[in-house]
Amino acid sequence: MTKISRRTFAGTVLSTPALASAQQPGQGANPARLDLPPWKGSSAGGDGFELPGPPSPRTRWTVPLAPRKYFAEWLPALFERTLEIDNWSGDKPQLRWIFTGPSGGFTVEAGGGQARLAVRYYDSPGLAKVPPVPPHPGRHPEGLFEESSVEYSGKLEAITVIADHRLTLRVLLNGKEALSSRAAVDVNQHQLAFAGDGAARGRLLPPATEQATVDVDDAVRFQEMLGWGGTTPPPAFAELSPQGVREWWRILAEYNLLLHREYPTGALLNPEMTNWDRPQDASPHYYGDNFPNCETSDFEYMRRVRRLGGKVIFEFWELPPWARARDAAGKLTEAPEIGPYVKAMVRYCQVSRDKIGQAPEVVGIQNEVAQSPEDWRKMALALRRGLDAAGFAAVKIHMHNPPFSTGGVAAAKAFRQDPAVWKTIDYAASNLYDYQGSFHDPDGFDARLAELREACGDKPFFAVELCVNNGDFQSRAYRIALAMGQLYHKVLTQLDACGVMYCWTLLNVVQPSYGWTRTLLVPDPEHGMEPGSSSHQLRVFGAYTRRVRAGMRRVKAASSNANLLATAFQGAAGERTLILLNRSVASQKVKVKWRGATFRYLETASPRQENSVEPAGAGLEVLVAPGAIVTLTNVELGKAPEDLARA
Repeated sequence: MTKISRRTFAGTVLSTPALASAQQPGQGANPARLDLPPWKGSSAGGDGFELPGPPSPRTRWTVPLAPRKYFAEWLPALFERTLEIDNWSGDKPQLRWIFTGPSGGFTVEAGGGQARLAVRYYDSPGLAKVPPVPPHPGRHPEGLFEESSVEYSGKLEAITVIADHRLTLRVLLNGKEALSSRAAVDVNQHQLAFAGDGAARGRLLPPATEQATVDVDDAVRFQEMLGWGGTTPPPAFAELSPQGVREWWRILAEYNLLLHREYPTGALLNPEMTNWDRPQDASPHYYGDNFPNCETSDFEYMRRVRRLGGKVIFEFWELPPWARARDAAGKLTEAPEIGPYVKAMVRYCQVSRDKIGQAPEVVGIQNEVAQSPEDWRKMALALRRGLDAAGFAAVKIHMHNPPFSTGGVAAAKAFRQDPAVWKTIDYAASNLYDYQGSFHDPDGFDARLAELREACGDKPFFAVELCVNNGDFQSRAYRIALAMGQLYHKVLTQLDACGVMYCWTLLNVVQPSYGWTRTLLVPDPEHGMEPGSSSHQLRVFGAYTRRVRAGMRRVKAASSNANLLATAFQGAAGERTLILLNRSVASQKVKVKWRGATFRYLETASPRQENSVEPAGAGLEVLVAPGAIVTLTNVELGKAPEDLARA
């Protein structure tokens, strides 16, 4: 990688002298020099440009560096675009390739022996407090997030910009990498401006389309799906308007989010265990300045989930103080008092049965809190005995789910040390928050998944909590959601996950960035307190959930392109669903080979399509845009009973 000068200003407020200095380009360390290789021109057509063009007769309200070349295309989520420059003239001519999106964009400047990449955001007046991007056009707030530059020698004949699935932005000069950034800003349009004396002429080369084949062998079967879902905390649900409640049940049924994970009263559970569903005992979580938003139950909500065919999963995170041990000094520890712990778990099942006629289908040992291997084994054995003795033999148990895959490996090994303990476990489990450390190299996480799959042995894997909780990626950008889409494919195909749940399905948040990545939907006060998708996370998760029903089995799907991720499912009554995620920068023209398969619907998730549905057509060929997810299926969408909201 060529060494570059780089300045990053994200999250920084500079003093007035520093601000003035930061606005001057070319400051800082001397950039390295890049020797440009020769460029072999393309014979393909393209969209020509010649700058500067004829001057505009307008003398007022003019655009800086106008006239410009405006490219008519809407960019896909991932892309590779190349400008081929046929001719430069004048004194240090400079092209400015300007990419814009809903929150920000970036500019690539090149010419006169120097190239520069500047990433900027312009979606908040607060950005006036950080350095602007020089030269800064007026009339809107704009802040410089990051800039880098490099000097080059040789004749510049081509500039290439690549936005890839690794959340990386790269700039190539004559095909040689010169600049890069890991700013995950979405862009969708681009234009060219010209600075300096003289002129530049060239063309934008057409994007590539590749051929791919997906072979599905439904004789090779894997896990049977339990389903999809997450946690809907009662305080968030209570904020919905009557119309919002009706819309909620429609969304839940359509997106097939029928696994409801309980996040119940823990620290505030009284010893009598009578306040499981008392609204005033809801607690604010650690999401900024939030109002109470979790840790209570709503049994009536669970009854309605079951009317849709759903299931309930229950476990504690923080145990009640009276169910935790104390050390020799009398200080409360995280270690459980086994008897009270089991009593609380069983009592929840009893209350659920008494109130709505049914206990949870699955209970977990404990969420994320680290216990000793000895404690895990004691908890598992005692919980199974307690459930059976109370008449809940049908209730299944999932393993303790640590926050990271490495903890999942250690926990699985701890449970497996005693065959009697391992026998009590119905589902292996782990959260996978360490995957965020591989956002810039998603396949680098595969080794950890393989280790986790090996540790889990013969138990089906249950991904009970997935989301983005790293502040560096707390963004509504589509590419962040696409990074999670790659994880869904991986947990299904490498961990054979039978169930996948997002952390929250609905969450009431104050700072919107928590809604962008921690939850799929939020109560929307600007639209009558109806549930609104908080970012692109819902559509990407929905690409997998909407057409894969409980009871369907994953079958073998082999793709000819490693960047076309294919996941296939089949049901006993002939249901078939094939999910194609294109993480390459080229469109994929995919030929599907699935004996006897016919599809009724083609569904697309992309930055501009929120699980849009159209007829699939008669053939088994489909075009998948870069960064898009296409689902081919004959499975109907779920529908909620009309009376569910008022039942």
